[in-house]
Amino acid sequence: MTTKDTAKYKDLFLSEGREHLEAMNKSLLGLEKSPERVEFLNEIFRHTHTLKSMAATMNYDKMARLCHATEDVLDGIKKKKVKLDDVIDLLFECFDTLEISIKQISEDKEEVDSAPLVERLQVLLAGDQGGGTKEKKGKKEVMEAGSTAIDKISSIEVKVERLDTLMNLAEELLINKMRLDKIKGDLDSPELSAAVDALGRLVADLQFNVMQSRMVPVGFVFDRFPRMVRDLAKQQRKEVDLHMEGSDIELDRVMIDEIGESLVHLLRNAVDHGIETPQERKKANKPSGGTIKLTATRTKSSAVIQVSDDGAGLDWEYIKSVGIKRGILSPEATKEEVTDSIFSGLSSTKQVTAVSGRGFGLNIVKNKIESLGGAIRVESEPKKGTTFIIEIPLTLAIIKTLFVQVGGKVYAVPLVSVERLVTVNREDIKGIMDHEAIVLGEEEVLITRLDLLFGMPPSAHKKQPIVIIRKDQEKLGLAVDALMSTEEIVIKPLNRLIRENRYFSGCTIVGSGEVILILDVANLMLSRRVQKTAKEEKENLSMPVTAG
Repeated sequence: MTTKDTAKYKDLFLSEGREHLEAMNKSLLGLEKSPERVEFLNEIFRHTHTLKSMAATMNYDKMARLCHATEDVLDGIKKKKVKLDDVIDLLFECFDTLEISIKQISEDKEEVDSAPLVERLQVLLAGDQGGGTKEKKGKKEVMEAGSTAIDKISSIEVKVERLDTLMNLAEELLINKMRLDKIKGDLDSPELSAAVDALGRLVADLQFNVMQSRMVPVGFVFDRFPRMVRDLAKQQRKEVDLHMEGSDIELDRVMIDEIGESLVHLLRNAVDHGIETPQERKKANKPSGGTIKLTATRTKSSAVIQVSDDGAGLDWEYIKSVGIKRGILSPEATKEEVTDSIFSGLSSTKQVTAVSGRGFGLNIVKNKIESLGGAIRVESEPKKGTTFIIEIPLTLAIIKTLFVQVGGKVYAVPLVSVERLVTVNREDIKGIMDHEAIVLGEEEVLITRLDLLFGMPPSAHKKQPIVIIRKDQEKLGLAVDALMSTEEIVIKPLNRLIRENRYFSGCTIVGSGEVILILDVANLMLSRRVQKTAKEEKENLSMPVTAG
């Protein structure tokens, strides 16, 4: 691990290292009182081994060597080659030295020199119980270094449930702050305004810090994949190298929990279907070993995770032919429709394996990512490789939205999906019946009238406000009655009665106590696309057939 990497994980190492040392000391005290209880010895061995691995990974070699020598002595005790009474004080001295090393590292100082202690442990194993000058010197150094005051606690573990409770309380504070904002506007009291504004700043700071405490590096998910990819490649008799970047990018722990399985699907697909066998790669003038890259980057309000391989790529023509045979695609299907089909349960794999090939994996991934308010797309070039690109919000709890009015009711549109706001003359809206569009520049943008979609009486505006939303490369205009303010809102789940609807992803409570529904951009796009396709098919069927 590079110096830059060790700096990133230093706090985590120090926190976990102290925990392991505390457990080692506690178990050694138990072993001293009850030498017959082998579980204490096993506990010390386990924690020592873990601390050794951590120290070696972080390049703290002196700690790693001392842990290794301690393991040898513990093994000697287990095999009855070393008497516990002869070594108990020396083991406590080793633990003290490790503790002082951790303290030194936390203060950006050098580790304690463990060579004298390591030598004493080796001498003891060899059967010489003498310590000589080095023993006295080493012991004196440790006692002097350990004579300082007890360290202040710099970090503690907090249960996830407690963080969730804090987040819920911060959300409720935000909602009540919005209520106070409304009262402030109604009463027009300078003193009240000043107090509410000060409260708003405090709530914002609290919300930010609670959210930060819930953030977890994606490395917690990424780090379990190298072994999985290695085992799967070996099973498939392939040579695969996994490169990971951006492991320090942080997401809300809920997002971390949710995306894990999706990444497993994509990585298994990359190994099973993307990367070719060494023989096939050599025939294609490629290195025998394939490469999979798993990278994470961060934008202002979202995280982008990419899974790419340098394998065979997607054969678009073959996928299209399979889709046509199964009645999923038409012969005139565009590349975008072919791409969508692989996320809809269509499998182009010629052979079903124990790993994948039935077509359900990508469908599951797409549904999961979209349920998180994200999006997934694929880029592929035959014989060169495939890249799946996932974009997800950093957190699910609080988002920025645009409030719009439709038929006297207020709805929220996630601001991350809003591309622009326009107001057009009614005569600028072209088309008939449900297929309407406006022209922006040289681009035609389809329109959905939310009042008609929600079963409200149609409104007649001379000037029509339109919200242009975007998902991937697709755009849609939402015709509304009025554009209102942008607000930061707390997302609440829908109740059972409307959870299965197609147009709303959640709700929020505003300062007045009113419940506002949040529009589901992905399903609005899908609904518009289905309506357009159905209309085009109907028009094609009604066209007169001429003899050739």
